[in-house]
Amino acid sequence: MIRLSPNAGFRGGPVDRVSAATTPRGKILSPSVTRSVRSLVSFLAVLILSSSLTAQPAGKAAPAGAATEVVLQAYTLRHQRASEAVALVYPLLSRKGTVELQPGGNTLVIRDVPAALNRIVPVLRNFDHQPRPMRLEVLIVRASRNTVSPQVRHSDLPEQLTKRLHDLLAYDNFEMQAQAQLGGVEGQPVIYELGQEYKVSFRFGTLMDDQRVKLSSFRISRRGEGRPETNLLQTNLTLWCDQTISLGLAKSEASREALMVVLTLREGDAPRR
Repeated sequence: MIRLSPNAGFRGGPVDRVSAATTPRGKILSPSVTRSVRSLVSFLAVLILSSSLTAQPAGKAAPAGAATEVVLQAYTLRHQRASEAVALVYPLLSRKGTVELQPGGNTLVIRDVPAALNRIVPVLRNFDHQPRPMRLEVLIVRASRNTVSPQVRHSDLPEQLTKRLHDLLAYDNFEMQAQAQLGGVEGQPVIYELGQEYKVSFRFGTLMDDQRVKLSSFRISRRGEGRPETNLLQTNLTLWCDQTISLGLAKSEASREALMVVLTLREGDAPRR
């Protein structure tokens, strides 16, 4: 009888026997993976996925929400007063914007969207210029009405100014009491004695692009012999360069006498005496 060898019909040598009890037919064997390795693979997959979601390709715009996100900008002024810049910032704020003054550091803290800050910062840079010289021409004039006939008009002032003051309060006589040209620079306080009777004090503001300047705490006082100093006028004034304003100080429009203050603001140094 011919006996068949266990390896008959297979080339390449014997084949390892695999127990049918441990490996069901048709199952693909895979190498075993430990729990720690599985955790590391999962972590790397999550990390790669997160990076792909947040990365922005070069040249692409920021998300739409960034344009409406409120950011903070602190701007410290070097030359001008931050308190005077607040009025410039307010009209440029968006509905979400706010501005906070920090006087100790001469700083404005602005919270607003980027588009609004792009409008505000150039305005502040232009505002914060080196202090420029200013001068204020001050005339103090006593005005009165004639009480006798025939009426005689008299004025120590130029004809054009006399006509202007007469049209303002209908006075006939104008006597000069004191006059001066007060020089200073933007932001500088000024105190000046006009003659022996009057004193004026104020602080020069910043010269704006429209040639407007604010005189803060403008005050005129008078002191008489044996009497304490009294305030005649105390207010904040806004003047324009090379324009004259006249202030009449009287008890009423029917008063026979009034004190008139004539002010002219100019840019540049006061002339030397």
